Amino acid sequence: MSRRKPYDWFEAEKLHRAASDGSIAEMDRLVREGRDVSVFDGLSRGPLHYAVIGEHYKAVVWLLGQGADVNLHDAEHIGETPLSFAAQSEYPEMVELLLRSGADPDIKGWMAQTARSRANKRKDPDGAQIAALIEKYKPSLSAPVVKRKKK
Repeated sequence: MSRRKPYDWFEAEKLHRAASDGSIAEMDRLVREGRDVSVFDGLSRGPLHYAVIGEHYKAVVWLLGQGADVNLHDAEHIGETPLSFAAQSEYPEMVELLLRSGADPDIKGWMAQTARSRANKRKDPDGAQIAALIEKYKPSLSAPVVKRKKK
């Protein structure tokens, strides 16, 4: 009888928590240990998602500089892109950073919504600014499907 080692989510998701806190020093330490900047957690989100959600602009810049996939989404589990979360925020500068870095506003996520459709539904001033930014950048013809990476 073989026993599988239990999955230690706390250990596996340290980089995600550091990104959520905006801790560049901790992210740097973890990446130097060999952590992948584009790995999914149990919610189909990568560290970049958490830095965007936490509105940690400098952490997002750092992660992108380390090669984080700007279009990371778990298509198999209807995952959202970091841009889709940013399009729902009150931080147009974050949206522009992601778009300048190659984010595709037309990748479908939950309920077949895209960052573009989410921004266009908003009626507030930040939403209008975000929708205008998305229109300014040309969409890609197709986004690559990212396979779920093992933790």
